[in-house]
Amino acid sequence: MKVDRTRLVMQRILNSSVLLGILLSGFLSYTLIDHNPKGHVLFELSLANCILLIVVLVVANYLFGEYRSKASHDLLHVDILTGFMTRHAFGELFQHTLLEANRTLEPLSILLVDIDHFKGINERYGHKTGDAILTMLAASIQSVLRASDISCRWQGDQFLIVLKDCSTKDCCNIANKILAEIRNQVLHRNNKKICITTSIGVAQMNSDDDTESLAARAETGLHSAQDNGRNSYAIGYDWILIDYSCDPIF
Repeated sequence: MKVDRTRLVMQRILNSSVLLGILLSGFLSYTLIDHNPKGHVLFELSLANCILLIVVLVVANYLFGEYRSKASHDLLHVDILTGFMTRHAFGELFQHTLLEANRTLEPLSILLVDIDHFKGINERYGHKTGDAILTMLAASIQSVLRASDISCRWQGDQFLIVLKDCSTKDCCNIANKILAEIRNQVLHRNNKKICITTSIGVAQMNSDDDTESLAARAETGLHSAQDNGRNSYAIGYDWILIDYSCDPIF
């Protein structure tokens, strides 16, 4: 928001400067017509200068408008706090990635990462600490991922990660790396050390999956990890979706 205000101030300064130039040019041309033998020539030069300044003003405003429009568009696609894609922007890319995996027959897996007891942390330490934890978690996740992996802030304190060309076994290895990386992170607040853990749901794409069914399966894995003591990962299965209010039978 601060950057946006700076751009607006710069635009107003530029507009004011150009308008002032036009007014001064007009005033000088008016005074020179009566007091200078070459007044008409100077008037024509001044008029050309005014037209040039007007063109500059129009072009500058157009470019500022385009720049602000692009910046606003980018903000819709990137979560400012974590630097990950927003869920709004992620949906179409997620769908395209699934279609591509079906076409190439390469395995594709996803991780659904959730911070353990995040609501309690927010209530105890405040939302600023919660934001710092989200930022720390995002950096930890990013340090483990490959360049081809796609991540987004799914909702609240949940992150969804798409792992291209990744089997369930490889996906579990990455989940373990994320868990270990996060366990090593410590946030210092008011002379207190805050450590966090996460629970992760794992799911591999089937040929008939769409984005909703694959994400739902990862969510069942997340619930299983949470039910089994948290700070762990679990693989999601379709049959758990039948009635999760009942304890799943393994």
